[in-house]
Amino acid sequence: MGEIIPERTSLIAAEINVIKHQTEKMVLNNFIEIGRRLAEAKGLIKYGEWGKWLKEEVGFSQNRAEKLMRLYEEFGREQSPLGDAGALGRELPNVSYTHALILLGVPEEDRAQFIRDIDIESMTTRELEQAVNEVKQSQKEKTGLQEALAEEKEKSTRLAQERDNLKKEAGDLRKSKQELKQDVEKKILEIKKLAENSNFKSYQRVSNELAAAQIKLLTSKIAFRFEGLEKAFKELSYEMDLLAKVDDQVYGEYAKKLNEFLVKTMKERMGK
Repeated sequence: MGEIIPERTSLIAAEINVIKHQTEKMVLNNFIEIGRRLAEAKGLIKYGEWGKWLKEEVGFSQNRAEKLMRLYEEFGREQSPLGDAGALGRELPNVSYTHALILLGVPEEDRAQFIRDIDIESMTTRELEQAVNEVKQSQKEKTGLQEALAEEKEKSTRLAQERDNLKKEAGDLRKSKQELKQDVEKKILEIKKLAENSNFKSYQRVSNELAAAQIKLLTSKIAFRFEGLEKAFKELSYEMDLLAKVDDQVYGEYAKKLNEFLVKTMKERMGK
């Protein structure tokens, strides 16, 4: 066995790696070009004949053909995030066909940055798959957070709308209350006049009207207070739900206080 010459073996390894990268680049470009032609053929073949044509003419399954066409769609068009030249004139990373398929798992809008951020040429298939899965998980968490924020925003908007509606209703009730008050004062004046004229029958009628007006006024007040109480309870429940998400222990303390208050209030009302 001859003596090992480090300089020559290092050069041989470098030459092999260059040839390997060139081969991988050529294979990927060739697969992209196959995808380009498959996409063109699919647009020309009659509906229902695609699978038969693939099998008989080029020996491809539909699944493999779809992968190749997607490679062309993602990496072979002029506006691909990997470059802005033609499909074969663009600087593609030195990756294998398998790595290129894995890269399809990264959203198109994030793919160019993803490729710039990692040393893709030195990664194994498993390492690249793991990196892509991490991107997917991060995107999933981001989407979940955005959905949660949108839901909270929708709740806040809905509560704000309810508050605005209650403010309007409160204004209407105050106006109605004022009108009823004026009506009662008017009836009282009429009663005084009737009492002075000793007209008992008219006095009785006006007294009944006064009683009805007073009942209407009290009913209006009660309705106003009840709506305010109901709204306050809704807002309290909403804030309690938010507190439960932040600190379950503090939430438990306030939930206990709320239950004690409700029980005490019911007992007091039932005792009357």
